[in-house]
Amino acid sequence: MKTFASPFLLLLLLSLCINDSSNGQFLINGLYQNYNAFQTTPDHELLAGRNRLRLKLNNSLDVGGLYAESDLIHRYTESENIEIQLREIYLDWYFDNLDLRIGKQTIIWGRADGGFITDILSPVDLREFLTQSPSDLRFGITAINAIHYFGANSLQLIVSPTFQKDLLPAQESPWFPVQTIDSPFPLQFTDDPEQPTAKNVQAAAKYSLRSPNNIDLDLSLLYWTHPMPAYALTINLINFPGGPSVTLQETYQPSPMAGISLAWSAHPNWLIKSESLFVYERLFTFLPIPVNRLEQALDDLPTALQVLQEFEFRDDGYLLTKPWLQNMLGIQTTVQKTTISAQAYLETIFNYEDRILSQQIFPYATLFATRSFLRDRLQATTAGRVNFYAKDYWIQLQATYDLADDLEFTLGTNLFGGNSVSPFYGHFTFNQFRENSFLFSRFAIYF
Repeated sequence: MKTFASPFLLLLLLSLCINDSSNGQFLINGLYQNYNAFQTTPDHELLAGRNRLRLKLNNSLDVGGLYAESDLIHRYTESENIEIQLREIYLDWYFDNLDLRIGKQTIIWGRADGGFITDILSPVDLREFLTQSPSDLRFGITAINAIHYFGANSLQLIVSPTFQKDLLPAQESPWFPVQTIDSPFPLQFTDDPEQPTAKNVQAAAKYSLRSPNNIDLDLSLLYWTHPMPAYALTINLINFPGGPSVTLQETYQPSPMAGISLAWSAHPNWLIKSESLFVYERLFTFLPIPVNRLEQALDDLPTALQVLQEFEFRDDGYLLTKPWLQNMLGIQTTVQKTTISAQAYLETIFNYEDRILSQQIFPYATLFATRSFLRDRLQATTAGRVNFYAKDYWIQLQATYDLADDLEFTLGTNLFGGNSVSPFYGHFTFNQFRENSFLFSRFAIYF
């Protein structure tokens, strides 16, 4: 059994002990969910099978309230198949023009539908990738969150005592995000070994302007750690009793950041959205040997030994920092009762060097469409993303039917594909998951 605990659990127990029905109201609700995903490729393996029981506790008081949310997850595709995950637990205090929240909480920023730009404060659980619903991906980060209101506008300040990285798939998982390489030398991946210290304290501020001209504008400043890692490279020439080996280690670095998010209702049926994040010091992996030379070394041991000898051995893990900018421009409209949302993204590395594995300019696009039928009891959704350089893609089709007010059933599919790329390609690609395309069913009871 895996358990994710929190010292804020004490607050919940204390609240339950002192709860007085005359001063507040205690509510409990949640859901039970069963999910199964089967490969569409010939093996038709069960990629994900789980039962999820979610409990939500809400104790409202005169001055605020206490909220807790926890999941018990039974995965019947794994040996260690039971996990208790504390998703959120926090206290709220409400003042005349100030809301204060302390504890483990989910913080959602930004307006992008198909990616995370300024919405990087709360970590996400990617261990089972797209076999999880978007609502199940996020979990809380421990923070102090204060919002001061100035009429329709507001200023939000967030301080978190430690960095919480995204939960990534293990190396043996079919969803591991780094392409595996058939190398003549053993290749190992390791987690970030750094322990939480005072230097891990993060802070973010956002000013939200609500204009009477149908414009919503958010300006943000952050000292934060971007949740997606770079991989530090270590070459072990002397590795007794085995031979040479290579280790890739997850590495993160905090950085000053600035963000902007805009939504403009240009017409009753047209919404224009834009979002940008500038990271002053983003980590990137580089290699001192040309990629074509490295590819030759994968198939030939003598060439591999020669390439290792040509490597410039460094103590920086072959990592360097560069300014990085991520932009999104999107549009949303409704046509024939179908809501359509399309976004174009562009990532740019400044002061670029050719030895960096990532592309200097990396464009991609997303498209979402949803429509309701049968008096809103049936909802059909289409989603997708295409990365233009590698021409790889993801497509999702799903339909959810409300069997009753508290009972729903979903059927769908996720398809992956695209062109094959070099194992030294510096970006995430859906092509590596083409054998993981799957059909899924989800059954949920809400209480």
